[in-house]
Amino acid sequence: MLTRGIRDFVSRDWRAARDAKDAYWGQRVARLGAFEGLRIAEELRRQALLLNPAWPHPADRRDDLRSHVRLAELFRRAGSARRA
Repeated sequence: MLTRGIRDFVSRDWRAARDAKDAYWGQRVARLGAFEGLRIAEELRRQALLLNPAWPHPADRRDDLRSHVRLAELFRRAGSARRA
């Protein structure tokens, strides 16, 4: 019985599960508004802190900031390329 349960779990259609979750949360935020998206993000942040109270590590924050700066630069370049 236990082995069958493991096999069933592993052989699940994970893409369908992911698609269903994405659709559910997308519809929920569309229905309830941006505040719901922020509430969800805060719940995820609190869960991450429960799992690792030291999160985010300063190095993680630096890496994240670098990524945001790089993305902002790419957006800036893409915008100016369209205007030319």
